[in-house]
Order: sequence, then structure tokens, then C-alpha cells
Amino acid sequence: MLNYYFNFLCNLLLCFILSFIGYHVSASEINKCQLDNQNYPNVINHWPTNNHKELLNSNFWLSIEEVNNLSNDILWIDVRSNVSKSENQLGMLTIHLNQLQKKDFLFNKTIVLVGSGFDQHLINRTINSLKTQGNFNNIYALSGGIRTWNKYKQYHLDEQNVITPEELVQGGKTINWQLITIGLFPYDINKLPEKPVQNFNLSQDSYSEITFFLEHNRGYPAEFINYVFITPNDNVTELLKQQLKLPSSINAVWLQGGLSAYQEYVSHQNNLINNTGKSLSSPCRLTL
Repeated sequence: MLNYYFNFLCNLLLCFILSFIGYHVSASEINKCQLDNQNYPNVINHWPTNNHKELLNSNFWLSIEEVNNLSNDILWIDVRSNVSKSENQLGMLTIHLNQLQKKDFLFNKTIVLVGSGFDQHLINRTINSLKTQGNFNNIYALSGGIRTWNKYKQYHLDEQNVITPEELVQGGKTINWQLITIGLFPYDINKLPEKPVQNFNLSQDSYSEITFFLEHNRGYPAEFINYVFITPNDNVTELLKQQLKLPSSINAVWLQGGLSAYQEYVSHQNNLINNTGKSLSSPCRLTL
């Protein structure tokens, strides 16, 4: 009988100890769950700005005139990421940037890379890396990319005077263009990756003011794109294209979709960045 009561008390004590341990483990799991969930706020609250342009190595980048002075035995390579081999009808090889180092038939050849014109920072870094390896001693890039190639070869490509929000962000890392906003409010302007040199109102008088500004503001560098016009949306852009008479000497483009498209692009990129590599949070429940 004593053994029975002794075993009963031991089992009761054991159950109490296990319950006590289980409570603290569950409590710690709940605390961990709460901490895990608190550690996942939005990673990015705003898009980084292009306040400081990346300097390109002048030894890597050539104009058409400089390319013509190299030699007749030049390999032109289209490195634009959105062009497949089947689509390239320009008489160039099509090789993506990250594949160049694997192409041993290119070693010690005179190579000129042709990009989109907005991927200069990637091309600049790739050339620097390839030259460091020692097998690419005569590798260069064409300033202005495919736009410059188009003018030189006169292929008459369907080149629009617009750029995408992605090209605005990527190109702005290196291109010393100037943004001109039309019809944007101050809080809208603050959302852009760069501060505009001028903001104009949407009025009939603004048309002559914009033209006058372009004709008399000659402080911009000799880039393949001098100005980027940004409006609230495509409807305003199309209206302004019809009304504005831009000087032929001005290399200007319009932001496709205007500010609304840019904000949509930034929101999409933020969502991708905020959710990439995020582990599932611990379940906030008590397991009995």
C-alpha cells in the first residue's frame, strides 16, 4: 500500500515538473514569436537617391570616333540584358555581361561592349573585373550604348524618346542628366531619385518658359541624354509632346508613365526587397 502511494506521489510530482517546464518553454516560444514578428518591419521606407554619381573609368569608355581609331579588327558585343540571340539583327555578338569571362575565344581580342546606355555602372565594374583577370586587355564600352550605335550605323531602330522608371533609377547612377518636372507638387518632387533643376507649372505660359530654359541653359555636360522630363502621368506627357517645340539640339527623353509609373515601380521593388530572404515567423500559439 505504501508503495502505491509512493508511486502515485512520484508520478504527480513528475507531472507537475513537466508542466512547469512546458509552461516556461511555451512562454519563451511566445516571446520569441513576438520578437520575430517585431523584427520584420518594412526594410525600406524610401527609395535611395542618386545624390552622388558613380564615376566611370574614362579609359574604358569610347566615343564612336575613338572606336574607329582602334583598329579594323573589332568584336562588337551586345550586352543588353533584354536582348536574346535570335532578336539581335545588328551584326553583333550577343553575350550577357556575366557570361563574358567564360568565353575564352574572346581572350586578347579587341572588344567593344554595347549596352542600353543606362547600365553603365554594371558595364564599368565588369570591365574592371575582366581586366584584373588578365585575359581581357583590350576591352572597352561604347559611350551612349545602343543609342549611339543606332545613330552611327543608321539602322533606324524603333527608338522612342522615352525611358522606363527602371532606366531612370539605373541610368541616374552615372549619367549627368538633368531632371525637369512639369506639373508636380513639392511633395511629389521629393519622391524622385534626383532633385530636378527646374519645375514648371501646367499652363500655356509654361510652354514658352520651358523652351526658353532649354535654349539658354547650356551648363549640362555632353551626355547622350541631357534632360529627362517628368510629368504626373502619360496623359499629361502626350499633351505636352504635342504642344512643346523642343530645340533639335536638345537630347531629351520623357519618363514613361510619369510620376505615377515611377511610384508603382518603386513600390514593387520595395515589396520584392522587403520579402526576399525573409523566413516564416514562429507560430504564436500554445502547444499542449
